[in-house]
Amino acid sequence: MKKLWVFLVDRFTGRNAKNFEVYDEIMTIPNMVTIAGILWTFLYIALYSFSISPVLIPVLVVLIVLTDAFDGYLADLLNQHSKYGKVLDPLRDRLFTVALLGNIWLIAGNDVLLTIVVTIALELNLAFYYRRYYLLTGKVKEVHWLGKARSALQWLLGFVILVQFYWLGVMYVSPASLVLVMFMASFAVNLNTFVFRR
Repeated sequence: MKKLWVFLVDRFTGRNAKNFEVYDEIMTIPNMVTIAGILWTFLYIALYSFSISPVLIPVLVVLIVLTDAFDGYLADLLNQHSKYGKVLDPLRDRLFTVALLGNIWLIAGNDVLLTIVVTIALELNLAFYYRRYYLLTGKVKEVHWLGKARSALQWLLGFVILVQFYWLGVMYVSPASLVLVMFMASFAVNLNTFVFRR
């Protein structure tokens, strides 16, 4: 249990990120896990868009989130860190976050639309910034712990909304308040990236 805790703290804070050699391989086991997460995100979009097996939606969300945990764990365990994985992982994260926000909009309606649109814009702003940085320098920026915390918070709050809607059938916590917290998390990461870390 102690090893797992140390691993999670090291992954969250990025302390061990520079201890691994990064390869040019795309067909690694961690990348396959990440690609599975991307494909499951598209399945998730299809399930909620067409109301197919809504009871399975929170389960699929958990599987997608687990791909985020396991790809990093497997990359460390198997020493299969790749530059493609450093691009695919945040791509899956942003794609899933946008899909989750779209699902919340379908659940909560137009009361949360403006907050969701601004949050998606902030998420895309970060994605385009990191993509541009990669194209200009050929390097991938290391993920900051604040970005990991943002994703974890957004996914947890989204999961709360989904469980309330799909499993309980009652909204105990207002989706508008949870979406506002999701927006504030994205805003904090943008502020940190573009103002404080210059």
